[in-house]
Formats: sequence, structure tokens, C-alpha cells
Amino acid sequence: MINPILSIIIISFNTEKLTVDCIKSIYQDKGLKEIPFEIIVIDNDSKDNSVKELKKLKYINLIENKENSGFGKANNQGLKIAKGNYILFLNSDTIILHSAISQSLNWLSSHPEASTCTAQLLNKDKTIQASGGYFPNLLNTFTWCFGLDDLPFVNKFIKAIHPHTPNFYTHDNFYLYDHQQDWVTGAFMLIRRPCLDKTGGFDENYFMYGEEVELSYRIKKTNPGYQVHYLVGPQIIHLGGASAINRIDPIINEYLGILSFFKKHKSKNQYRIVKFLMKANAILRGTLYFILGQKNTSSIYFQACSRI
Repeated sequence: MINPILSIIIISFNTEKLTVDCIKSIYQDKGLKEIPFEIIVIDNDSKDNSVKELKKLKYINLIENKENSGFGKANNQGLKIAKGNYILFLNSDTIILHSAISQSLNWLSSHPEASTCTAQLLNKDKTIQASGGYFPNLLNTFTWCFGLDDLPFVNKFIKAIHPHTPNFYTHDNFYLYDHQQDWVTGAFMLIRRPCLDKTGGFDENYFMYGEEVELSYRIKKTNPGYQVHYLVGPQIIHLGGASAINRIDPIINEYLGILSFFKKHKSKNQYRIVKFLMKANAILRGTLYFILGQKNTSSIYFQACSRI
């Protein structure tokens, strides 16, 4: 059997139909017919029929976890057995359009200066979804916490952690052309294996959300000179949030992800400042939603504040 050039790693957690549909869409990529590849699925102790349905599929390597080990740790499990020279971390709630995987792989293999690339992410209605941005620093964290990055022209001078999509009122064109950026989303993250191996994989202290920012930072740090690219040619649909246990998970874990990044990679003083900014952000948002009468959302932000 020919060793795969590409290893596709997918984490499954209570996304039975979505995971199956994702895998089926991979096989619709006509370009992959000429490329040896493997699909590794790690099921994080799903309580639905995910495992049963996945076992019906041919040509996948299924790992069944006895507990929900989180996104990063599960991806590392897949990485340990992956045989490909390129690794694609792919969310289970994605649908591959046209030849997005093979197109991205062909691009990365022909651009030796790049370590990582991602496809253009689309919402279900085909509008453009955010996909990565720039590493957190004190300035862009401050503008994010106080909503200053939502003002016109601010992001032209301060590179945002989360740039805006074209449908935002400022009509930013960030996601409308190919370019370099610092990090890309874990929904579709294609990486050269040698560059990834130098990092040891995902930081398993991250359970979910923010781990791709931290991994991208270590890839750049351990592979000086290599670039990260966002591509508009290859496209996928990303439904988003399918594995979140409840509404507070994405909110609190976004805060904790940025905090963990500063704690690990920045000074103690910067960490303390960012912790204060995160709490202020959560209080402001909680207060605003309370005034607007959205008490459930307000409660989520006040809960997040208490856990920061």
C-alpha cells in the first residue's frame, strides 16, 4: 500500500450526521483521486450514534475515546498515527466544496516558503466567515475589549486578532483576497508535517477554542521565515459551534484562550493587564445586554467574568 501524502484528522463529538456528511464531501474532491490520503477520526466519547455510523464508512481510521479529551489532545492522538507529509486538521461540521482540499494541498506543496494555509470559510448561506487573523498583543487586545476595532479604519492601523468579514458595516476586504496572516482557524488548517513536528502538536491544556492561535504562534517561532496564508480559491462551508456543550462554552473559552496565550508567551505584567481587560470586557458586555433586556446573554457574560 502506498503511504499517504496527506493525513486528514477529524474530531467527532456528538455530530453524527455532520461528521458523516463531512467525510462524504471529502471523497467528492476530484483532485484527491490522484493523491494518496488517509482519514483519521477521533471520537471524543459521543453519546449519539456517531461511532455506529462512522464504523459503516470505509477507508477511515477510527479512534474511540472513553472520555471527551478536548480538541487539542484528540488532534494530537491523530497526529501520532498519521503517516502523511501534510496534515489537515478539519472540523467535523464542515463541507468541502469543489476541490478545496486538493487545491490547498497543491498550493502549499508548490510554495515552499509557507508552513500553513487555510481555505476560505463560508457560512451555510455562502456568506464569508472569519478565518484567523493576527496574534494577540496589548494594543489589539485593548481595541477588541472595548469595541474600538469595530470602528472604521482602526483595523487598517492595528492588526486585529479577529478581522471583520465583508458583510460587517465597515465592509472590510480582508477575506476577499489571498494574503499572509499570523494564524488560521482549526476548522481547516493544512500544515507541513516537518513544521508541525517541531512544535509537538497542540497544547493539550487548551480544551477547546484558542488552541489554533497558540499552535500557529509556536509554528512561526520554531520555523523562522515560514509563512501562514489565507486562500480564497479553495472554499468550504463551516457550520460552526456544532460541538459546543452550551452557549457559555465559546464565550468563556475565547477569553481563557487569549489569557492562556499571554500567560504562556508574554510577560507577567502583560498577562495581568490582559486579565483586567478581559474582565472589563465581560462586565461591559454583560451590562449592555442587561440594559437591552437580553438577560440570558447578560448572565453568560457575568458568569464568564467570574471565571476569568
